[in-house]
Amino acid sequence: VVQVRYVLKNVVRDWSDEGAAERLLSYGRILAELKEGFKDWSNPHRPPRVLVPGAGLARLCLEVAALGYEAQGNEYSYFMLLASSFMLNHMCERHQYTVHPWLHTNCNHLSDADQLRAVAVPDVLPSQLVQGPGLMSMCAGDFVEVYSSPDMRGLFDCVVTCFFLDTAHNVLRYLEVISACLTPGGRWINLGPLLYHWADSHTYLSTMEQSIELSLDDIKAAAAAMGFRLVREE
Repeated sequence: VVQVRYVLKNVVRDWSDEGAAERLLSYGRILAELKEGFKDWSNPHRPPRVLVPGAGLARLCLEVAALGYEAQGNEYSYFMLLASSFMLNHMCERHQYTVHPWLHTNCNHLSDADQLRAVAVPDVLPSQLVQGPGLMSMCAGDFVEVYSSPDMRGLFDCVVTCFFLDTAHNVLRYLEVISACLTPGGRWINLGPLLYHWADSHTYLSTMEQSIELSLDDIKAAAAAMGFRLVREE
């Protein structure tokens, strides 16, 4: 039930008119950086290939494909995968469905009407945004397991991590995999906090889970040691 509530709230953020302002602050900045980074792309045979791990409900991946780039989303959660597949492949019109994402949440409401408020989804038709066949795909599985395989080496021109880096048990392993799957001169765009998801797992799990929690300075130093060069920071 908790996961379903979480997915419904993400549906509002990623696939409704209400979520547009929030998307602009996160996805918008990433998309602007992508366009700037690949404005002089000169390969006539293919567009830039962009990997979006932790793709969630796939809106960012869709927006990347809408730029004309070849986008691949990666997601581990079956809850997210099922919901993203539904949003991407089964929408026939804007505002086709109405959801009540806060119905089961009793906290932080100004009024009863807020709790019962309806939200129409989707705000766009995914099929109308992608400019051609083969520009978007989704890959299910653990990021490290999937993209550390030899056939993924040097496959992508850019990796976009949006609120993803702190989902790692070992953030250094994430950096290694990101580096390995980038082409020479490839780009890594990252946005999000370092609220390491497994840091307090000992308080709610019966087994010990690895959690390596580095500061931003340590992450930048590790990335530099792996060959990354910091181009811009906000």
